[in-house]
Amino acid sequence: MRTRNPFVPAAIVAALTIGSLAACSSDGNSNYVTPQTPGASSSSTPAAGSSDEATSEELPSDFPKDDVPLVDGTVVVARGDKDNGWSVTVQPKGKDGFAEAKSKLEAKGFTAQPDATDSKAVYTNDKYTVAVGTPGVSVTYAVTANQ
Repeated sequence: MRTRNPFVPAAIVAALTIGSLAACSSDGNSNYVTPQTPGASSSSTPAAGSSDEATSEELPSDFPKDDVPLVDGTVVVARGDKDNGWSVTVQPKGKDGFAEAKSKLEAKGFTAQPDATDSKAVYTNDKYTVAVGTPGVSVTYAVTANQ
């Protein structure tokens, strides 16, 4: 009577497993990041022409800069016009961006509406309505001209 060697089936399973894992390489898959790809670079040297500080986006030409004060920082979003309103998001220099935004609007004569919270408020004056909010650190303004 012939006996089976239990090592042979285990060796076949191991060989098949290794072969199937080898087929899962990154060849042909551009979404896979390997240590050799630029996306996985851990170099602390910035790329040529880049800087550590982001460049501010330009405000729309008709944004009421003199009437609606913004917090000090980097403008990351700036869209809109007088007819449709403006949307501006600023990454403030400090950690108190929302408090700074409220303070600047009040100093400019804006009045807060009664439903203000710790993260959103609506301010009005004779010319503009400004909804200001913070989803985190950044401060977002929605500005509309009063008709």
